[in-house]
Amino acid sequence: MYKMGYLGPPGTFTEEALRRYKELPREEIKEYKTIPEVIKAVGKEVKQGIVPVENSLEGSVSITLDLLAEDRDLKIIGEVIIPIDHHFLALEGATLEDIQLVYSHSQAVAQCRNFLERHLPEGEVELTYSTAQAAKIVAEKGNKSWGAIGTLRAAELYNLKILKRDIHDYPCNYTRFIVLSPQGDTSPTGKDKTSLIFGIKDGPGALYQVLKEFALNQINLTKIESRPSKRNFGDYLFFVDLQGHREKKDIKKALKAVEENTVFLKILGSYPEADLPV
Repeated sequence: MYKMGYLGPPGTFTEEALRRYKELPREEIKEYKTIPEVIKAVGKEVKQGIVPVENSLEGSVSITLDLLAEDRDLKIIGEVIIPIDHHFLALEGATLEDIQLVYSHSQAVAQCRNFLERHLPEGEVELTYSTAQAAKIVAEKGNKSWGAIGTLRAAELYNLKILKRDIHDYPCNYTRFIVLSPQGDTSPTGKDKTSLIFGIKDGPGALYQVLKEFALNQINLTKIESRPSKRNFGDYLFFVDLQGHREKKDIKKALKAVEENTVFLKILGSYPEADLPV
């Protein structure tokens, strides 16, 4: 069994996050084409998997949240936050004026919207599974009228020219990645985070009855987001990140009360909180 699965091919931001989380020999990691493939492989083909969960510009990665809410009992055991820098890549000899077709991942396209509208208003966009796959397509099958939004590492790996650096719309661009495992929580470190999903009863003040338990116990919520439950129209699940380990007395107390006020509660895990890169 491989030690880690990630969204490939080599040169993706997920690969960079993996390398920051843990340096592993190439033969101990396995690449996948999609996020669902990574998550479904955890515990079967790979011991752990790393996937993106949210971006500072585009928000949460919906497919990751939806899969975490499914029946598979995977745990979050770590997180990594990396800066996202997008660059425009093409074959050697190409110019920006030559480009008619742009390949990249949907998130990268969304994060570089101003650049594309300003410099390539007539250019067509073809979406790929990852930015690295986009670079690989241009390198292996493309011509001078094709370009890709990708990383510096992808440019190096696939021998592409960097036509324009740092083309993302906003400089404050970070993506958070989570590490998934079939195993349970990590030990408390003193600087931890706990993630959970819950569904509430239908009625006035139902969400308040849950959230007040965190406030009463002086627990800081760093994120709360709703997603459709996919069961009934108007039925939502809530994804929450809070500071602290679930073994802390106040958090234990709050979670016990939360469980009594929800119809569904899934604790995704407690794990070390990542620092924002400088």
